[in-house]
Amino acid sequence: MQLRISLAAATLLSALSVQAEDYVSFEYLQYDENNNRTSVSAPSITVNKDFGVDYTLNVSLVADAVSGASETYYDASSGASAIDSRSTNVNQSDVKYGNVDYEDDRVAGSIALTTRFDNRDELTVGINRSNESDFYSTELSGEYMHYLDESKNQSITFGLSYMANQILVQCSATGTGSCDTLSGGSEEETADTISTQIGFHQVLDSTSYAEAALYFMQEDGYLTNPYLNVVRYYDSGTAQIVGENRPDSRTIYGASFKYAKAVNDQFSALASYRFYNDDWGVNSHTIDTDLYYEPNSDWLFKVGLRYYTQSEADFFKFEKDYFTNQTYASSDLRLSDFDAITYKSYVEYKFSDEFSYNISANFYDQSTDLSATYFMTGFKYKF
Repeated sequence: MQLRISLAAATLLSALSVQAEDYVSFEYLQYDENNNRTSVSAPSITVNKDFGVDYTLNVSLVADAVSGASETYYDASSGASAIDSRSTNVNQSDVKYGNVDYEDDRVAGSIALTTRFDNRDELTVGINRSNESDFYSTELSGEYMHYLDESKNQSITFGLSYMANQILVQCSATGTGSCDTLSGGSEEETADTISTQIGFHQVLDSTSYAEAALYFMQEDGYLTNPYLNVVRYYDSGTAQIVGENRPDSRTIYGASFKYAKAVNDQFSALASYRFYNDDWGVNSHTIDTDLYYEPNSDWLFKVGLRYYTQSEADFFKFEKDYFTNQTYASSDLRLSDFDAITYKSYVEYKFSDEFSYNISANFYDQSTDLSATYFMTGFKYKF
């Protein structure tokens, strides 16, 4: 039995049955948060090339221009940056929480090679590299997919990746360690991440498909955000504004489930659920749904809704609930208790069998008073 499903669902489920396709795609992403916070402009290019039926090479490159303001605590009397305004003797009236300007550029690239064996099992190996002014990341990954039956309706995948990060941390008066003056008054920290995943894929019938996966991650090293501050000893007459401090390890595990259904020749749907838990005290639930409509072979429409909720980290405090001498401390709202909804829309038009254009618009609304819009547009050329 072979899966019969719409183009949209087939695209999302390409891992089930990789089809030979040579293409180059260009995309442009524009992301903007409310209150003049983060803005990202990111053009990207992807090239996919099949060499016969046994090898596929995928290469991508993206360049981000990031600007805006990051919310954190600072000393309003100093007029300095978030790092330079750190002090152990701050008047209570000068402790403020608000935007601190920043900007950065990032260039990232990835290469992945898929090899298909005589039994049509697949091995994909890849490398990703990302460079910013103060952050460098290299990731090596591998995934093996094994078909459990001759009809290729059932398969299992094993994935493993290793990421090595280098972080340049700007020195401050309250920092620890020695400064490397050759790197502009900063010291280098490192962090490593090992990720594993096992997934099971099953074609249920000619119009539906299901997938389940378990994942595990271990992070070790410098996991603190070097640009965020916390407030200590606020009720002692004067306060301290110091850098946040997170544990130097984090263990993560979770599970995910997907279900796709072709309702008829024009409508198909995809639903997924993801559970996340870590030893920082954060656990989250994500429900993601997409509905696809294809009135003909030229047009594709998609609308979607994503709901996310999480609990706060054990060492998170904000506003009037300040820290004293706790070892670990963070006021990063991304570690808080919040809910978020993303509204998604997407349109694709095929000018010909070789050339297509797409555009998407999305709105993100978070209960912490953060909202964002992000648009993506691009085209794809098959050769």
